[in-house]
Amino acid sequence: MRIGIAQIETRAGDLEGNVERLGECARRAAEKGVELLVFPMAALVGVTPVQSADREGFLLDLMETLAPELEELACPCLIPMVLSVDGSPLPEALLVEGREIKPVRLSARLSSTKGREGGDPSVDALPELPFHGARLGVAFTYEDLDAYDDYEYDVDVIVFLSGYGFAADDPSSALGAALQEGRFVADAEATGAWIVAAGSLGCYDAQVFCGSSFVLAPWGELAAQAPSFEEDLLVYDVDPSAEGPLPEPLAAEVYDAPLMTWGALSAGLSGLVRGAQGKTACSVVGPSVSDALLAVLAVDALGPMNVCAVVPKTGDREKDEACLELVRALRLPEENVELVDVCGAQDSAAARDLAELALAALARRTGGVALGPRDKTGWALDSCSGTLSAALVEPFADLYRSDLLELSRVRSMISPVIPMSLLGAYGVPEVAGVRDAFDSDEAALEFMDLVLVSYVEWERPVSDIVAEHGHAEEALAVIGRMRELEMTRPSRPLALTLSSRTLDEARSPLGFAWRDRVREQSERMGAFLGSVLSESNPPDEERQDPEPPISAPTSGEIRDIMGHLRDFSVGGAFSAFGLGREQECGTNDDRPGGPGQHHGHWESPFSEN
Repeated sequence: MRIGIAQIETRAGDLEGNVERLGECARRAAEKGVELLVFPMAALVGVTPVQSADREGFLLDLMETLAPELEELACPCLIPMVLSVDGSPLPEALLVEGREIKPVRLSARLSSTKGREGGDPSVDALPELPFHGARLGVAFTYEDLDAYDDYEYDVDVIVFLSGYGFAADDPSSALGAALQEGRFVADAEATGAWIVAAGSLGCYDAQVFCGSSFVLAPWGELAAQAPSFEEDLLVYDVDPSAEGPLPEPLAAEVYDAPLMTWGALSAGLSGLVRGAQGKTACSVVGPSVSDALLAVLAVDALGPMNVCAVVPKTGDREKDEACLELVRALRLPEENVELVDVCGAQDSAAARDLAELALAALARRTGGVALGPRDKTGWALDSCSGTLSAALVEPFADLYRSDLLELSRVRSMISPVIPMSLLGAYGVPEVAGVRDAFDSDEAALEFMDLVLVSYVEWERPVSDIVAEHGHAEEALAVIGRMRELEMTRPSRPLALTLSSRTLDEARSPLGFAWRDRVREQSERMGAFLGSVLSESNPPDEERQDPEPPISAPTSGEIRDIMGHLRDFSVGGAFSAFGLGREQECGTNDDRPGGPGQHHGHWESPFSEN
């Protein structure tokens, strides 16, 4: 069976334009003899449903636009979309073949209840579709992939329609670019099925999708792969009866997390600027690595002609010259650069405020989108009280500061545009006792970020963090500082979502007073449950063979229990959508656009510099 993947970038809500692109791709695929063309999750309507007030009108327009075109598709197609059921996102895919249109998820549910009195059509059975001599499965989440293995579905090919945007802490979100680090080889081997993964492309709301669609053989060899951050029509002949090895397998590429993150930042910033109805971006080129990296990112994403800069004159000759050197290296037009004298400011914070005022005026005058350099570490641990910010978009707001240091070094290896004096110019948040516990500022910063990512993204209790990394007082201080600042943290500007869990999603209820502490192993949940179970099941003295004593659950069993509890919670794996990162598809916010597809934007993830 010849399968094609149409890795295309579209604009969410552009119904006529998107439907036209679907038809165009189907015609190209038919010319190549494709028997099933798969579109990625975001291709038609994006990855999040519209708000309730717009739902009726949107669905009516969608059906009116889509229905006439479906019958004209030049080859069978699998077209995913996100619907809303009882206020929750629900992914579905339409299998269109001639005049027959089948919603695969709903059909699977109805088939599973057929013949059972009182059957519940909401039970989430997975598709098993006979198609051209093969049996197709369709998965939308990591949990769906697990279920195809755990419940022994009889499928030859599993089409994975990923709704996960790129997350720096989840290699699997990069699809084919991270096969060696991701989960999909194990999925293929466990299910004994071909994995056909269709990756969305571009920025939808604030999620970034990197493409990198792939076809994986049941024994784990890479059969075909599309590039990252580029449109492509990937075609491969899948043989359900093949037992391997492949005659010409592809070598899986080595995953370069910083490079992939930079590509996601470039594509995402381009999409956010377009979404904000801007053609240019404005930033402050100040004497810090964050300011420098932001200016480089803007040029990589939009091109030097579309970037304006405010350069503060601080009176420090070395710092001022470094900033001007960066502006020259980025080839910003002279008319796009505004020098602002901040020498009279009483301190560095006041000088930054003056630069932000100049940035606001520049953005208003040029119609550009003002950018800000704040990162996730700063949002978590630095007080924002009393500071000025003109930023409409903060691309780094979901990346930690140590990530930015690594990105600055990687970007400088590609072309050394950032002066050496700026590469080491970064701040370390003031958290009680942390800096004194480490030999260098960078080591202290890395520890802070390690505690934050363990607590926020990986959802590990502080006891586990300390057991693995030590420094109990310092870890508690970091988490305590993050909690203290929650009520004073202002609303964030537009930000790319580049992690599996944002600070907003890790927020405690306002005014919540309880704080965790480091606990000995004897105080942990495993010991507690073991004690409770033992007390509730005493040996029966009258029985000749009393039951053996109940041992305390292991830490792995406790994790399984807690995992099941999360799965059944709202937004968990068994909720309407159930993404494995405990987000609905698009709770990361939708993530529009990619490089090279829109007039006036740079056509490469890197600038000519």
